[in-house]
Formats: sequence, structure tokens, C-alpha cells
Amino acid sequence: MSVALELVEAFSVLSEVHPGESVYVCIRKDLAFRPSCRLNGPYWVDLHVGSSYRLAKSYAGLSLGAANEVALRYLLKHVDGIGPWLH
Repeated sequence: MSVALELVEAFSVLSEVHPGESVYVCIRKDLAFRPSCRLNGPYWVDLHVGSSYRLAKSYAGLSLGAANEVALRYLLKHVDGIGPWLH
């Protein structure tokens, strides 16, 4: 199975919580996406802070709304130091 990905959005922001580090967000769309029972949508999200593998996160199979929410929560937590409620 080959994956063809289109870059939707990618940016980095300086963190106030982790001095001297950048928070990187990348949202990509799988062009060869086929719906299944485990995947809700064609979007992939890659998140990390600086070169820290401990703070890196990856998500696949998200809808665009869910991908944006995941990215926003990660940015709020690691850029501004705000931990938003999940519920």
C-alpha cells in the first residue's frame, strides 16, 4: 500500500513553556484514503517540540475538524502552557 500525502498546513511557533524550542505542527491529507471502520478521515497530524522525541505525537485517520482540534490543544499546551480540558 503506497501512501500519497498532500501537505495541508505546516508551521512552527516559538514556545514560552520550553525556552529556545520551537513547536512544529504538520497536517497532511492522504490522497489515496479509503474509509474503514478504524479510520474516520484522511488527515494525518505530526506534532513535536524541538528535537525532543518524548514530546512528539503522530495521529492518523482523523477528520479535518479532529486534526485541527488536536493541533490546537497541542499548541495551547506547549506554546502558552495552557492545558485545556478534554470534556
